[in-house]
Amino acid sequence: MRALAIATLCAALGWLISPGVSQAQSMTHNILLIHGRSDSTNEQFGVFTTDQHQYWSGSPVTADGHVYFVQWDAWNRKFDDTTCPGGQCIIQNAVNSLCDANNNQECWIICHSVGCSAFENYLAKSDYCCNSILIAHVMAASSAAGGSELANTFTWVGHTIDHSLTTDYSRGAYDHNNMQGVVVRGFAGTLNTVVPACLLFPTQTGSGLNPDCKVCGRNGEHQCADGAVALHSTCGHNRVGSFQDCNSTLAPHTDTAGTYSFHGWWITDNECNAQSGTGCNWSGPFSSGTNWNASFKTYKVDHDGGARNAIAEYTAAPYALCP
Repeated sequence: MRALAIATLCAALGWLISPGVSQAQSMTHNILLIHGRSDSTNEQFGVFTTDQHQYWSGSPVTADGHVYFVQWDAWNRKFDDTTCPGGQCIIQNAVNSLCDANNNQECWIICHSVGCSAFENYLAKSDYCCNSILIAHVMAASSAAGGSELANTFTWVGHTIDHSLTTDYSRGAYDHNNMQGVVVRGFAGTLNTVVPACLLFPTQTGSGLNPDCKVCGRNGEHQCADGAVALHSTCGHNRVGSFQDCNSTLAPHTDTAGTYSFHGWWITDNECNAQSGTGCNWSGPFSSGTNWNASFKTYKVDHDGGARNAIAEYTAAPYALCP
């Protein structure tokens, strides 16, 4: 993986220059929180050290990281808008200034909802393969990268952002398989309290269904969504449909038939961070109260609960994973 190669080289150079100084100590860790759909009034756009419109439930607790809130116009602009304060423009500027290995920086990305659409779109269209930007991890909470049936149904009454949230637009805006070696780890919710949910999101019948999903109708159809996006979106599935769980294309998992490349769940696999270069065998989730469903790799939380879980998991994860 490209990020691993850069980090390994930086670590080696750092040891030659300053023996005994670890990569963790020499690099600046920046945590970028990218919010989703927001109609906040009087919002300023750019990068800030405070959550100016109180989108997040709290700031992740870090040992030596620096937390930044990336705020873009997720109401009057589309997530792939290349002019500021559109999603692609604001995120590109933030990453260029805070995630450059040439400046001894590396980034952890925590995105939520259409903030994940905006980040993935930036990444897929960037020259990440050939520059010095270093992204260590992506925590994608309730990702809308695959689009939402809510937007399909109500776009005509929505705002500009909603036109880019339909399943067709979201999936056609960029190459979802082209994450350029950056791993996207999803937090997928199944708690749906939206009244017409069963009329909007895909449903499935049969045996072995996810017990945390909403049961619809007399025939026991299960509809797995968090009230805003279905599992096909937030789990990185490569098609619109009814899914009961999250799968992974990350080693040792190989679900290339149903999941986009470089997409998986948080975090029970053998993928390790770029700093150590060794297999960590992490076994999360690490925070209590996330309502983790280990069998289906989902969480019994609603759309906002996904963002809270990401904050809690970063805070509770081992230092080697989230400093």
